Amino acid sequence: MKIRIRSEDLENELFKLQGVVSERSTLAILSNTLLEAEDGRLTLHATDLDTSISTSCECEVLEPGKVTLQAKSLFDIVKNLEEESLELEIEDNWWAKLKSGDVSCRIVGTHPDDFPQILDTSEAEMHPIGSAVLLDMIDKTLFSVSTDDARANLTGAFFKVTDEDTLLMVSTDGHRLSKIESSPEEFDPGEETPEELREGIIIPRKGLSELQRIIDADAGELEFGFIDNHVVFRHGAMTMSVRLIEGTFPDFTQVLPNESEEKAYIQKETFLQSLKFVSLFASSKTNNARLTLSKEGLELYASDPDKGEGEKMVPVEYQGEQPVKAGYNYRYVLDALNAIDGDEISLEIIDTLSPTLIRDTERDDMLFVIMPMRL
Repeated sequence: MKIRIRSEDLENELFKLQGVVSERSTLAILSNTLLEAEDGRLTLHATDLDTSISTSCECEVLEPGKVTLQAKSLFDIVKNLEEESLELEIEDNWWAKLKSGDVSCRIVGTHPDDFPQILDTSEAEMHPIGSAVLLDMIDKTLFSVSTDDARANLTGAFFKVTDEDTLLMVSTDGHRLSKIESSPEEFDPGEETPEELREGIIIPRKGLSELQRIIDADAGELEFGFIDNHVVFRHGAMTMSVRLIEGTFPDFTQVLPNESEEKAYIQKETFLQSLKFVSLFASSKTNNARLTLSKEGLELYASDPDKGEGEKMVPVEYQGEQPVKAGYNYRYVLDALNAIDGDEISLEIIDTLSPTLIRDTERDDMLFVIMPMRL
């Protein structure tokens, strides 16, 4: 194999692989990328056996062939080159000789047959969705995905095509829940939508965070599909396949509270900054902060024997008749507020045992639920 390629092009494609390759894997080959050169293109593959990425770019193929090279090392080398182009040639012992201007180096490589088989996604039925739509759905749900491996079915976001042909994404860690439903103009599922997507699939946190990292929201072309217990995303020359989490996602509709009369309308930024101040006095063990809604406003309060106590009153438009209060992990409230793009939120506190609802008043397609803590 021998190619001549623009340094920037190779750097851009290698960047997309960095979140998938692992230097700590028990299989050393998983820290490598498989490079294949033919027909004027260089194709790169990376996998951790659950998430796989394939991407490609144009190059001058002087000799077709393939090899595996250490992905992070190659990325670090290429991004530090000063010349616009480089030449990469594979030697008989699978080492790679790289030349660029006055730079010359040799990189350890391995036989391409040692690389794991990459899932063939060419038969997956793909549906357009739009980059901005998918990234918005991930932004609104990723923070609520559980990190507790003991509850594997919660370590991903639930994703489905609804009976109304909308897209639904839900996540929960048992203490909070995020839900968003979208009807992108690009999406037209038709009658052939796989049953798995109609029933719902669970996409692992890592796959979602990698999409968030490498997809450009301004580039509209994005497709998704389903094949062999994998969800597939295609974005330009990049294809990502993610092995789905097996199991049943809990019936989240059972924890969604009915609309409460104790609803308040609050300026988001005021609420956010006030909560950040009060959180300075919250216990580092519980992160507990108390919220009290009344006609006088929203009172935020936190205390800790080692820090002291802090209180802040925020003006609100409160529709309830009686004051209501509950305690929360303030980090959960901050996460929900940070996920909201609008200027005003609605807050519905029922009591100290019932779920609390936070909404963006400018969007009825999403909501955030937080379980109170004991005061």
